[in-house]
Amino acid sequence: MSSLTDNECYICENELRNTDDIIITDCNHTFHRNCAQERLDTRKKSDCPICHQDSAVVNALSRDMTTKITKSIEEISDPLENMENEDNFIPASDSENPIIRNENYWKCKECSVNNEESIKRCQNCGKLRYGPCLIFGEKLNNDETTNTQEYDEASSSSISSEKSISTSDTKTTITKQDLKSSIDTMFSNDKTKSSIASDIIVYILDLPSNIDDDSRLANLIHNRLKNSLQITPITVKCDSKLGAGFMCVHDNQIKNHLVNNIKQIALDSIEDTYKISFNDKIELVSFIVIDITNEKNDVNLPKPDEILKRWSEIYHNEKLPSCEQINIQFPNVYRIVSTSFDDLHNVMTNQDFLINNLFAHVYIGATCNYFEDLPKSITKEQLEIAIRNSIGMKTIPSLSLHIELNRQTSNACIIAADIVRQWTTKKFLYINDKPIPIKENLAYRLLLHPLKEVHDNDEIVNQEIFNGQAKIIEQRRDKLILEISNKKIFDKCLKFGVLRIGTKPILKIENYIAFKDPEELEIDVDTWYQYEMIRYKPDIMQFIADFDHPIFRYKWNSEIWLEQFQNTKSSNYVHLNLSSDQIRHLLQMTVMLNTIGVIRKKNYFINNQQITLNLDSKLKT
Repeated sequence: MSSLTDNECYICENELRNTDDIIITDCNHTFHRNCAQERLDTRKKSDCPICHQDSAVVNALSRDMTTKITKSIEEISDPLENMENEDNFIPASDSENPIIRNENYWKCKECSVNNEESIKRCQNCGKLRYGPCLIFGEKLNNDETTNTQEYDEASSSSISSEKSISTSDTKTTITKQDLKSSIDTMFSNDKTKSSIASDIIVYILDLPSNIDDDSRLANLIHNRLKNSLQITPITVKCDSKLGAGFMCVHDNQIKNHLVNNIKQIALDSIEDTYKISFNDKIELVSFIVIDITNEKNDVNLPKPDEILKRWSEIYHNEKLPSCEQINIQFPNVYRIVSTSFDDLHNVMTNQDFLINNLFAHVYIGATCNYFEDLPKSITKEQLEIAIRNSIGMKTIPSLSLHIELNRQTSNACIIAADIVRQWTTKKFLYINDKPIPIKENLAYRLLLHPLKEVHDNDEIVNQEIFNGQAKIIEQRRDKLILEISNKKIFDKCLKFGVLRIGTKPILKIENYIAFKDPEELEIDVDTWYQYEMIRYKPDIMQFIADFDHPIFRYKWNSEIWLEQFQNTKSSNYVHLNLSSDQIRHLLQMTVMLNTIGVIRKKNYFINNQQITLNLDSKLKT
């Protein structure tokens, strides 16, 4: 694009001639009327193309006046000096435009520092170039909410002055002082409106997930504030996809009252069902899921910093979001937090990308919840059907719901976006008529070891580092498993990694991961029958020398064992060149090994209930 001069239309870059039909915006910029109208009709752009003042073009067009250039703008550099010789004239663009015309730079409205075109936020004061409304792809206006007319009335005199100045058929005599006062008033009002629309912003969080009509949400919030708090916002914008929005208010006093005093309000004053909250900052949570469904081998998943690097390459965010894996049980799911609506603008246009030759999808504004201790036979399809039934939906868009199932731990992670987020308002999900609690976090568990006789469990739990947030889950020989109810305390314990109590032996603190603990696993196809068992001969003596072998610690599942035994009855049964008879001997060996393990542990489980053995101490096996 060529560098423009003051007598050119910024939209078409052609000269503004004396006979052209033009418009002049409130921000004092001039364009061909047909160019401005076409831009509005085809691109839905109503702001000023130069300084991006909201609604500037549509306001100028709505005056429905034909304005002619009666003299070259280049010649009318000082309207106050030339008005004596002109019956009508157009005020020239001020030499100190809020945003300069050089296409490589823009000037900050706040501090007047020039910034490169590619930079969205001023390098000096940090002010955004366009404000937060870019993400909504439309101007800030009052169409969706019933807003006050104060600022329109305040600017009516300046609009009237502008009409008298710019129309060719007006012959009113105006003094230089009157004109100067009128121009000053016009810019003063514009500055006030711009400041209100751009700066005094209150973010709205926790929008109800069962309403996907942004206009309806905005109206509900506007009316609730007006009727209950006697606060009339200038404008309210909502994005149901993100579950967040923002509103512009008249002054900082209102903003501080909402953020610091009100903090939260029920959207429905009668039912008190959904509560929205107010904040002066925004954190927009999304989740990235890397597809490892068809990966047969161990996958080299990217680390969070690799995710952020790729994110920056694709979306060119002004400020990188934060990124972390949600849980070691679901290493292919990442939580990503953005701090502005602008940052998600490009993401919305393309939510898929490739990283380390793996497909990744971004679930914008999504929720993440968990199920623990699910039945071993549960499937993703059963979970999806149960979620559909809970919110009364016959079908769910594939990109609005993602289910990760960890069969080793019997836990599931549910990512829900858009209107599917409403399922999280339930406390339970019913599967086969049995309620399963919906959890916001998986349990935080620590493993402390090695315990000695001098250690006392109650004394350990009451240590200051746990701050009263720890409880004992189980002790297994020299290992103690604790559940921590606070994530910050959990992270702090892992950070230190050790616990010393007086002069007693030091204890190591580790993250307790159930699927890495043999005592949390059953003897099943994955842990034993399919691959491990067939590596051995049907002789228990080869295991006696190693009582730490996992087979002595696995939980017994009689149904799985019986299924394996019945499979051997088929005359055609062959398993990796082993006969049915050989497999039966290995299965019998498995029973004996588990029995030895039970006697050594002095307990066993039936239906997840622990049964303790009262053995004669003189008994020998």
